[in-house]
Amino acid sequence: MTPIYIAVGGRQKVSPHEVIMIEADLNYSIVYFTNGEKLMVATTLKKLEDRFMPFAFIRMNRQYVINKRFIVKDTGNGIVLSNDKAIMFSRRKGKAWREKLEEVQ
Repeated sequence: MTPIYIAVGGRQKVSPHEVIMIEADLNYSIVYFTNGEKLMVATTLKKLEDRFMPFAFIRMNRQYVINKRFIVKDTGNGIVLSNDKAIMFSRRKGKAWREKLEEVQ
């Protein structure tokens, strides 16, 4: 089986299985990896969300897209990822996100 890589910008490609989360920073995005490294790319979070969506990624709120495989704790109004980052659900979409998370677990 050939490895899958997704273009994140700047001629760089990453494996979706090594990405914990993606954080918005204006017109840039910060990609967080399982090895603790971060990569800032000049691609919007919306574009990256569309590219990563088929690989168990969900949009938590306006600032974060997360990989569901790295959720370690459900706090009721948010989640905690394997990198100890706590992320809150969007107020309007919290119920829909909770249903999506329950499908995976």
